[in-house]
Amino acid sequence: MYDICIIGGGASGIACAITAARKGLSCIILEKEDKLGKKIYATGNGRCNITNHSFDEDYSTYYNSEYDDYAAFLSKLFETQNPDKEIIDFLYSIGIVTYDINNYVYPHSLQSSSVMWALNDELTELGVKTLLKACALEICTNDGIYIIKTQNEQIEALNVVLACGGASYANLGGSDKGYKLAESLKLQLTDIRPSLCGLVTEEDTNSISGVRVKSKATLFSENGNPICKEEGELQFTDYGISGIMTFNLSGKAGRMISNSEKPYVMIDFLPDISDKAIYSAFEKGKKRKAKAVLNNFINDKLAGFVIDNTNLNAEIYSNNYTEDNISALIYALHIFKLEIKELRDFDNAQVTSGGIALDIINPSDMSIKDMPGLYAVGELTDIDGICGGYNLTYAIISGIRAGKGIYDKIKSD
Repeated sequence: MYDICIIGGGASGIACAITAARKGLSCIILEKEDKLGKKIYATGNGRCNITNHSFDEDYSTYYNSEYDDYAAFLSKLFETQNPDKEIIDFLYSIGIVTYDINNYVYPHSLQSSSVMWALNDELTELGVKTLLKACALEICTNDGIYIIKTQNEQIEALNVVLACGGASYANLGGSDKGYKLAESLKLQLTDIRPSLCGLVTEEDTNSISGVRVKSKATLFSENGNPICKEEGELQFTDYGISGIMTFNLSGKAGRMISNSEKPYVMIDFLPDISDKAIYSAFEKGKKRKAKAVLNNFINDKLAGFVIDNTNLNAEIYSNNYTEDNISALIYALHIFKLEIKELRDFDNAQVTSGGIALDIINPSDMSIKDMPGLYAVGELTDIDGICGGYNLTYAIISGIRAGKGIYDKIKSD
């Protein structure tokens, strides 16, 4: 019998196992894939963006959840305003030196493999047992002992940690199996949906697929309330919009869509260009077509798209445009509306929104309320972060808290 059976060999499960095993607890990890940490290998485009130095007191800036008070939940979980330091210290404890790029934190090698090799070596050194291609099919209890059944084995443990991950990226191990296990245990779940993904627009963007533009975007609710803002490089695709700034809007957009709302995005294609500069360009280019004048500032395909989707007089298509036409164009360039139809699917999403409800979890140790010996960590729970290492930060720290919490409980007993 083990002190802990951890179901899932991703970042949160590994962090839990290392923390508990360092304190002398016996641990076993059940991983349904053929190796641990498949998503870790892929994160940060293979460079492993492990955390971020940009944190402040309002964690709702970086995370999303159905739980109204999730910012307070994260504040209790992280314990300090510097969760990035805890991540860096944890990595250093296994021999990983980090490297900062514009507040994004990576292993100095800029290779995800270096992190996974160090984590695997630490697990081996600590004597943590790992069963690969072992899918937990059922969890039951008998006289306070958890019995976990796989295809081939039956594991007994005093404590179980659900670290099964989310449904995104099936080719990297994403699935709904963790949610089904949680349902079998009668745990409260919120609806799951893709996050950190592209947004499908009502507008036909096929003509500008592949165009990238530096811009600012604001996500609005159906009734016109601004929800959040992002800036950076916007990428147009044949289905709508993509890129990091779009991914960061997707978590909140998805929640509105799930509530039958119709969110929309207002884009400023020229956030650093004054109206005066645009007027001046039209004044100097009186003999040029509007698309050609706008090409001084943005991609010509995008210029044509803006013109075609703005309510203007036919004169704009020649060099005989009016001051009203120019004003309307400038307005459209700064406030261009795209209506969001839906999210991309799980196979095109980096993380999963929703999961085990936070109001049944104790943030101090990630234990499930009223179910002694049961814990839930990482992406399986109803927390999802924006791009930049925030999801790995949450996964690792939630795993650390569970490992320490189990040790403290066993010690007190």
